[in-house]
Amino acid sequence: MRFAGEIAALCTALFWGAGSNFFAEAGKTMGAVVLNRLRITMALALLGAALLAAHGSPWPYWASGREIGLLAASGLVGFVFGDNFYFRSMLILGPGRGSTLACLAPPMAALLAVPFLGERLGPTALLGMVITLGGVAWTLLERERAEHPHFGGSIMAGVGAGVLGALGQSGGLVLSKLALRDGIDPLSATVIRVSAATACVWLVAAASGQSARSLRALRHSRATLSMLGGAFCGPFLGVTLSLYAVSHTETGVAAAIMAFYPIPTILISSRVHREAITVRTLAGACVAIAGIVVLFLR
Repeated sequence: MRFAGEIAALCTALFWGAGSNFFAEAGKTMGAVVLNRLRITMALALLGAALLAAHGSPWPYWASGREIGLLAASGLVGFVFGDNFYFRSMLILGPGRGSTLACLAPPMAALLAVPFLGERLGPTALLGMVITLGGVAWTLLERERAEHPHFGGSIMAGVGAGVLGALGQSGGLVLSKLALRDGIDPLSATVIRVSAATACVWLVAAASGQSARSLRALRHSRATLSMLGGAFCGPFLGVTLSLYAVSHTETGVAAAIMAFYPIPTILISSRVHREAITVRTLAGACVAIAGIVVLFLR
């Protein structure tokens, strides 16, 4: 189908926007680490069921050793490292500003793609990165702060967590692209990524004695429903569609379209979380996205 990759990327942005708001609500009760652990586990159950229905097996036994290694590393870098910091940033800064900081992921991916994917940055690419960083900074340095409760840290802690989260997500994308070049399908790739992340987060939980605490968080029905909604929209539908998009169109085009997701995040947040939308917040997000478009559609 024509524009299949572009349509998948746009749907990814919409699902990620909805998922960010679900996770912001659940994180207020569960905390970032427990939330990440539970939503990854739920996403794995959904993905396994989908792969069983599509290919007759909940595990992609047809994947090569190289594909499994690259995708497992991608899951650890993206879901465990990147998303833990992303959720922390979102809880501190709010879904709108937290997701705007995630706009740094595509420029970071462009830098990582130079040594790992053999891509080169030209003057237009550098211009796009400057525009993106300028839009993010414009939003974050807004003096008229929305009255959003900050959970677990200062503004600077939220910004630092957001930068680390973007770095993890960009690294995960580059590793996934390396595996997709070998021919594995996006759903199978997502199952491997999420399986590695799930194993890691529960091993850490067991080693630190946090397994029971994580499971007790499920007693909070409202937070659990929000976590389930986010798991369905984010690591199940969103991540699978993102890999489909990357495999059916140019990586840069897909990343540029997916970077649209702060806009639906902010719009939904204004209704659900009463996070104020100022002209500067919205304009900063639009400038950041415009920079990403320049970066990848050069």
